Amino acid sequence: YVYLCYGRSPAAEQELRYSLETLRAETDARVALYTDRPQDFADLDVVRVEAGELLREAFAHPYRHRVKPRVLADALRRFGEACVLLDLDSFIRPGFSQAVVRALEQGAAMNQYVRRDPFPDFPAFETRLPHLGAYRLDREKAVMLNSGLVAVRPEHRPLIEDAVALIDRLWEGGLRKHDIEQFAIAEALRLGGVRIALIDDVFVHYCPRWARRYMRRRLRRRRPGERIGFGPARLRWFKTYWRLRLAVRKARRLLF
Repeated sequence: YVYLCYGRSPAAEQELRYSLETLRAETDARVALYTDRPQDFADLDVVRVEAGELLREAFAHPYRHRVKPRVLADALRRFGEACVLLDLDSFIRPGFSQAVVRALEQGAAMNQYVRRDPFPDFPAFETRLPHLGAYRLDREKAVMLNSGLVAVRPEHRPLIEDAVALIDRLWEGGLRKHDIEQFAIAEALRLGGVRIALIDDVFVHYCPRWARRYMRRRLRRRRPGERIGFGPARLRWFKTYWRLRLAVRKARRLLF
């Protein structure tokens, strides 16, 4: 399993520690942490990978999320075994490790379906990729899958490297979207003939805005070892409460 944690955000560290804690309840498999501050995570039972140089190279490109497939490709090369890249804003439910094993036996895995023809306003596009060769954007077959989880085998490394190249080519072609890397990873695996399973029941990726706000607030108050309740009803209550509170605050400013 692979995590990427960089920068000085206390919230990101809290997310990492909670996600790792829930993962450890499921499996004792090796976990690698790519980070630019390995000294801050000396207390964790992980393989700390000093990623400062890799991050600097990745962030030299204006599209910062390309660092994710860069890290995944490096982990496949470095460890020579199946790797599962997990976003920090996630946690694990029982049955996760078995779901990952089943997915990897048949191919690869990502988190969940997002949409088909993900960039309908982007013009016709063709390029050449290092391993897959000639590439043409096929709107009938192209899909975007969420990359909060990406599980791949060592033989998929050329495809992950092609995903990085596809990100670069799309950017050079004028595409300016925040989720290019999700499409590029799914597209490279699809073109490589890899079956992609979706793991969205025993893996929770709380990336929507209000879900993340809820989790970050709870993580700041969490006691060691405590599990955070999470579900649609809790999120609705949280969103309603804070919308009302913010509306009252705004009204007070206008009145007084």
